[in-house]
Amino acid sequence: MSIVRRHDALLEQYDDAIPALRASADALRGDLTAWLAEEPGLKVHSVTWRLKTRDSLARKLARPDRSYRDLWDVTDLLGLRIITYFEDAVDRVAELLERRLPVALEHSIDKRRRGDATAFGYRSLHYVCRLGAPEGGAAQARLHSKACCEIQVRTVLEHAWAEIEHDLGYKSPDVVPAAARRRLSRIAGLLELADQEFVAIRTGLETYAKALPHRIEAAGESVSLDRLSLVPLLACAEVREVDHAIAHALGKDLGDDPFFPEYLLKMLSSTGIRTVEDARAGVRDHASTIVSLVKPYFAFAFRTWSLSPEQMVRILRGYSLFFLAHAAVLKTSALRIDKVARLAHLYRELDYPDDERAAQHVASMLVDAFGDVA
Repeated sequence: MSIVRRHDALLEQYDDAIPALRASADALRGDLTAWLAEEPGLKVHSVTWRLKTRDSLARKLARPDRSYRDLWDVTDLLGLRIITYFEDAVDRVAELLERRLPVALEHSIDKRRRGDATAFGYRSLHYVCRLGAPEGGAAQARLHSKACCEIQVRTVLEHAWAEIEHDLGYKSPDVVPAAARRRLSRIAGLLELADQEFVAIRTGLETYAKALPHRIEAAGESVSLDRLSLVPLLACAEVREVDHAIAHALGKDLGDDPFFPEYLLKMLSSTGIRTVEDARAGVRDHASTIVSLVKPYFAFAFRTWSLSPEQMVRILRGYSLFFLAHAAVLKTSALRIDKVARLAHLYRELDYPDDERAAQHVASMLVDAFGDVA
């Protein structure tokens, strides 16, 4: 049989195999997604699959440096891709694949382990796994016993490089113009460094978060308010005590979910409360005022925004800090006109950045609602 006729026969065989390959792809993607979800602390960006197009297969069969006598000698007819957020997750995914799937190690390659330190190109892990194994399930059983798929594992940054590289059309340094070769190598190095830095940043944040409870309780420590330090702040005794008092005043239970963290942090910062110590001292100093603001505030909120405690299943943790911000603003002056101006500034920062008049209106109504309480 001539090479052309053999290639045509392989393409026709591929056409016949596409439905079974699609079914196998869907099944395997579902399995991979489920297995990854079971791994503690492992998050991935995406799990996707693709079938090689007929034109792409035809070009591969026609390559002068390769000879395919059997369709199933082509190991990447079906390709799956697992994209991770962090570089160290790639090895965890690899361990899962080797544990769960019949890996053909003779065809698999770790492209992260390049011998040439000056080489450029995307860094990813390529596994070839057998699809037609008897234990593979119904979808796989309809395929030839030699059928394989390729599973690529790479980070988001490695994926970005691979996509751009593919668009440029340069996969080998031998075909890249010399003027571009150095620049591409520099970019590849930057992306590799960025992957490592993201892991280091994550590790540093984890270490920082673990140390926060001790730092917050240590005398003389100053801890800036941020998304991580807010968590132990909400667990502090004085904050929980006032949160419980607010829940009791509204006839609700105190829940476990925090009051909208980003909003709360911005509100506290806008009132000059920028450290955990500032917040704790403020709650202690203004505890009675905070609780006394609750009912007048919700009476105003119902009239203005139809917001009522009856709509809440539980009171969010950290509501005391929401009212602390109001108390801190209102306690800075005895003059009502100053109270309105300061509260208007707060609401302009938070809710009405482009509507000074609305912020002024809400502030004046709130000052009236609070009356002599604040």
